[in-house]
Amino acid sequence: MKVLLVRHSTAVDPYEAPTDDTRWLTAAGRARMRRVAERVAGEAAPTRIFTSPLVRAVQTAEILAGVGGFEGPLEVHPPLAVEYGTTAQALAVLEKMPADAVVALVTHAPKVRVLAGHLSGQGHMPGFRTGSVCCVELGEAGGRFEWMLDPETLQLHRDLATAGR
Repeated sequence: MKVLLVRHSTAVDPYEAPTDDTRWLTAAGRARMRRVAERVAGEAAPTRIFTSPLVRAVQTAEILAGVGGFEGPLEVHPPLAVEYGTTAQALAVLEKMPADAVVALVTHAPKVRVLAGHLSGQGHMPGFRTGSVCCVELGEAGGRFEWMLDPETLQLHRDLATAGR
């Protein structure tokens, strides 16, 4: 199974929204995520998409779903929000997935780094810019870092040392 760990794209500043939960993507954030989603679809198109319930994450997931022929529903998973749930609760959705699944988890910093580090066995992961995507391959022997997509250059970094810079 491939797991795509997605940090939501660029959102409005906190003072522009009534609450942190309701912060929405900026126009530039939407455009960036469309480009990212097109690049991701060419590498590993998601077969399932789970998202944090916060507006900016849901909007990011909607853009990801709108590219590459995704046919399933978006699934809101509250433990993907920073304030809710443990790492185990956030990753519980992966337990019953088939081996050929490509599962996207749309979340926030710092949780996205924790989840990526846990799944890949790396412990510490490099920074995730808004709109970044990290792919981890899960197998019987555990997880392996595959690549990280830079949302600005759309380059795939297959070496963890250069990812997130």
